Amino acid sequence: MIVAVPVADLDRSLRFYREGLEVDASDIDGGMFVVELPNLSLFLMSRQEYAGYADRLGTGNAPVPGGCIFSAAIGTRAEVDEALAGAVRAGGSIPGPAGEVDGGYMGYLTDPDGHAWELVCNEHTAAAARLKAAAEGAGP
Repeated sequence: MIVAVPVADLDRSLRFYREGLEVDASDIDGGMFVVELPNLSLFLMSRQEYAGYADRLGTGNAPVPGGCIFSAAIGTRAEVDEALAGAVRAGGSIPGPAGEVDGGYMGYLTDPDGHAWELVCNEHTAAAARLKAAAEGAGP
């Protein structure tokens, strides 16, 4: 799946995703950069670049920041907390500390452009992290 979202400042956004969330991201090219996640390519585009695509659709405007929530499965509670702290250091914001919600551990943040993220650690994501660690020889 590919999702495209507009951003006001490509350099600031790239720094946020690389340094704050510690995800691999391409360099800026052609008014955008790409974050590759399992089964998702997230295209972060300058507002001008995004407007060109929106015009082709006939919508002519950008989505409202926070109009959707990106949800990411995280392996451990500590990783959720680390990602939230990194997001704040890199210019994002969090509405409050992570905590127990619906049988899982969740934290919420917004990037510098107001795009909302939900970070989720539950029994399924924790089990997957343990299996990955075991396969890599780093854990039980």
